[in-house]
Amino acid sequence: MRHYTLSTHKARHRRLRQAFTMAELLVASCIFLIAVVGIVYSYLKCMELAEIGRNASLAVQEVRTKMEEIKAANFSTVLATYNNTTFNVNNLNGKGVIYINNTNPDLLVIKVVFCWKQQGGRLIGEDADLDGVLDAGEDKNANGQLDSYVQVVTNLYG
Repeated sequence: MRHYTLSTHKARHRRLRQAFTMAELLVASCIFLIAVVGIVYSYLKCMELAEIGRNASLAVQEVRTKMEEIKAANFSTVLATYNNTTFNVNNLNGKGVIYINNTNPDLLVIKVVFCWKQQGGRLIGEDADLDGVLDAGEDKNANGQLDSYVQVVTNLYG
């Protein structure tokens, strides 16, 4: 008989314990909410990084194209034609700049830079107003030129 009473007591206790308490539900909901917010935040950052990658790819391709255009030009006209000129890239909110150092007249050091602004407003490069001109406060490394993650430097011997 004792065994029967214990079994009945366990069954009754189990029925009473099947529901969660309000505190348990609140803790579980908070943990779930924190996990969901973390996942959504990570997803949004991944989308932002993917956009930066796409835009950097477009910019690199255009900078390389511009560099090949300069290399194909007549050496004697490169400085006058391309020094401190700007260019745009289709589908990208930015400006490219070409710098040519002619300290040695037989060897031109050519630097092609592209700065742009992402859709979210993040600026890639030093050109804050995207005008292709180095303005006060834009030269972060004090080298007298605009710089960016997308830049190509080469020497052209004539």
